[in-house]
Amino acid sequence: MTTPALDLVDVTAGYGDNPIVRDFSARLEAGTITTLIGGNGAGKSTLLRAIYGTNRFFSGKIVFKDEAIERLPPWQRLQRGIGFVPQGRCNFPAMSVAENVKMGCYTLPAARHAAAIDRVIALFPMLRTKWRTEAGNLSGGEQQILEMAMVLLLEPSLLLLDEPSLGLSPKMQADVFTTVQAIARTGVTVLVVEQNVRGALLISDRALVMEQGQKFMEGPAADVRADPRIRQAYLGGNIQQTAA
Repeated sequence: MTTPALDLVDVTAGYGDNPIVRDFSARLEAGTITTLIGGNGAGKSTLLRAIYGTNRFFSGKIVFKDEAIERLPPWQRLQRGIGFVPQGRCNFPAMSVAENVKMGCYTLPAARHAAAIDRVIALFPMLRTKWRTEAGNLSGGEQQILEMAMVLLLEPSLLLLDEPSLGLSPKMQADVFTTVQAIARTGVTVLVVEQNVRGALLISDRALVMEQGQKFMEGPAADVRADPRIRQAYLGGNIQQTAA
């Protein structure tokens, strides 16, 4: 069996004295896209934050590249190759795309800035066409792509995305999903929480389903998408049902 990119073992995490995620285990293979779905308050965003280290970790293990990282601070997890794009806008809206991209290089040695910028522009040509535009004047989808690019400047091998298509038009959602696929093709492992369950499952290799902080189901994305329980809960009628 190949070594997983990320191995979660009985993870329990939350805020203050309140565990939200309980005894959650999963394995992510390198270069795959996994969608994490569940109802409001199921613990999906809490799990992403636990992987990145921005909430309270109670027990379990988080193994990344054969190293237990559950006690490391977020900046050390970033150094090891974990990137996180949280829910909501997280750029500098009054600064240009160029300035935002350059800010994304702040932890890189200066000698590596030019190559890193060239790499993300090659992956996302939109950045060059909007280079002098203020980030706040971009469309929602363009801002989301910019924010992913800013994280990818540091060449993470694991990318955590929290609701990347939230609030976007159907066309912009499609653009974001295409971007996520392009990122995975470069070898990056992606774990995404997404309110557009149908769209996310269509681009994913695997899916994890959470209920009340625990794992309810996992498997190939196509199998999860076809499961009658998932179709009724998330894919019937209102395919844009919020699952944050």
